[in-house]
This record gives sequence, structure tokens and C-alpha cells, in this order.
Amino acid sequence: MLEISVTSDVGRLRDVIVGPSKAFTMEDLITEAEADGHDGDEELLTEMLARYSIEAPDPTIAAKQHAQLIAVLEEHDVTVRWADPVDCAVQMYTRDMGFAIDDVFFLARPATPTRRREQSALLSLHSRMSKVRALDAGFIEGGDVLVTPSEVLVGIGDSTDEEGVEALRRAMAAAGLSREVVPMRFTHRAVVHLDVHFTLASPEVGLVSPAAFDAESLDHLRNRFELITVTPQEVRALAVNTVALGPDRLIIQAGHERLEAELSRHGITPVPVEFAEVTRFPGGLHCATLPLVRE
Repeated sequence: MLEISVTSDVGRLRDVIVGPSKAFTMEDLITEAEADGHDGDEELLTEMLARYSIEAPDPTIAAKQHAQLIAVLEEHDVTVRWADPVDCAVQMYTRDMGFAIDDVFFLARPATPTRRREQSALLSLHSRMSKVRALDAGFIEGGDVLVTPSEVLVGIGDSTDEEGVEALRRAMAAAGLSREVVPMRFTHRAVVHLDVHFTLASPEVGLVSPAAFDAESLDHLRNRFELITVTPQEVRALAVNTVALGPDRLIIQAGHERLEAELSRHGITPVPVEFAEVTRFPGGLHCATLPLVRE
């Protein structure tokens, strides 16, 4: 039995699910979407292309960088569990397929057939988990869900809707979880997920792109955390998309010396990992890790 325990996104990481690094082309993704009957949103795609570098990574380099991330996790005594291989082009971003809150694992509710097929890679694992809950309505992906020491932040954007947030509230109540769920609303489309614009670096410190959030959401973050502001260039490079090894140690994409210096100034040890090839497609370190246990 896998006992679930995540009380904060910056608790000491002990157990995590990762997915395989696969070779793919942009043509593969288009073909897959068409086969699934999902034509996509042309306006959203146009804005995504304007905001991020979207191209297929070199598979050899990407696999090597992903292996380096796994090595860092294992060096820090993290148990690494692998999602099962399934028939989909991209499978590395396990974070979106589910999320743990306290002692419950919640299955995400993706909107597209492709991502639902991707989620099936967790079947053999969640069948062994101590507590699992499914949501009954709406859409929600794990990259939009962030567990803070006191509440749950949920981004409402391209992948998660209001109905999904309400379904999460119901599921949490049914599971006996009393945390407040706080919606985070954005100023534009093509955010990808909340974790591209805000992540926790420690229990008190967050990395944030202020321009992504409406005034109420940004005020909420400012009232609860000491914020390190990231630049548009750092957002484009997925530098916000970090993953905590613990409350004072953060895996960060290598090459962002300014952010490393800011983290050090706040008493947080940056652990740089080469991941720039992986992030040619808009997914980073946080996306590639699905925590089951944080102490």
C-alpha cells in the first residue's frame, strides 16, 4: 500500500512519480490530436506560440537531461516510481495527471482524449494508493494545483475550469479535508498551468510572474508569501517551473543565475539541473514530477 502524504508543495520530498522521456515531433502531436477528434483551439495555439518556444526537443539530449533530474532525486533519497508506458506521444508530465492533498490522491480530470489516455499510465500505481478520489465534473489538471502550508491554490485557465474547482471542493469535503481552495485567475490565455507562473520555493517564499495574475489573485499571493519576481524571459524559459526537494532546497533549471542568487539571498539552496532541451516544449521540472509523499 502506498501511503499518501503531501501537506505542502515544499515539504521534504520522499516519493514521486515520473514518466518516460519519449521522442516525438510536432507532426506526431497534430496527428494524435486529429485521431482523437480534438482539433484544438486555434486562437489559444496562436497565443501559445507567441508566449513560449514550442518545438520538439532533441530526443537524445532531452532523455539525458531527464535522467539527470532522476539522478538528483535519487541522490536526495527520493523514491522514484515510474508511470506505465501508454500509447501517447508525450508522457513525461506526470504532475498534470493527478495531485496529492494531505493523505488523499486526487485523479485529475483532463479535457482532451490524449491527456486522459496519458492518465491511464497511473492505473497500476493508484490502485495501490491508500486513498484515491475521482472528481465528478468539470476539468482540472495537476499543474494548476498547488498545496501551500495552509490552503490549496488552483489556477483557472486553459486546462482547469470553475466546475472542476467546485468538484475538487466537493471531493475534498467528502474525504474529510477542511483546507480552503483558493482560485487563482489569470489576465490572459495560454498560461499553460499555474506552475508556469507561480511555484513555492519555501514555505514563505514564492517565484511569481505578476503579469499573469489578476489583481485579487496577486494580492492573495502578496499577502501570504515573500515573492521573488521573475522576468518575462524567465517565464518563457519555464524558469518558474521548479520543484522543491525540501523547505530550503529547490531544483531549478540551470543557467538562471539571477534566480539562483535571489534564492540564496532568501536562505534557499538552488540545485541547478540542465533541462533547457526538455523545455523547448512547454513543460519543466515541476511538470515532470508528481509527489506522493512530502514530509
